[in-house]
Amino acid sequence: MTTDIWSDLFISELTDEQIESFHEIVLRDVKNKDCTNEDKSILSNNLDLWLYCLRITRREIELQLSQHKTNLKIKINDNQHSSDIALEEIQIAEQKWRNNAMKFLNAIEKRTLYVKLLLEEDSAIEDNS
Repeated sequence: MTTDIWSDLFISELTDEQIESFHEIVLRDVKNKDCTNEDKSILSNNLDLWLYCLRITRREIELQLSQHKTNLKIKINDNQHSSDIALEEIQIAEQKWRNNAMKFLNAIEKRTLYVKLLLEEDSAIEDNS
């Protein structure tokens, strides 16, 4: 059983290890893998931290996309004397990776929009109180 330690602390008080543990919950949620009701409750109770982790993940994927593009150019340059089939295989493998990364980026964006809606809803509820 995971305890919701994040709700009791300000983000600035969390250790890197605690943020990483929360980030793992966020990744399970985005990937729709093994996300329990308890995990969903933890996420709902920590909307700001959830949004923060989603934004970090998005930046990491964007950086990976950029790095892969550069690495592809290097691989093609290094293998320019290889057969056309070998070069095509390199490009196909890269395109498959890129497609999966874009799907993951899309899932992150959907979750980000969802969390923003929840934050707006919470803000509206607080304003009415």
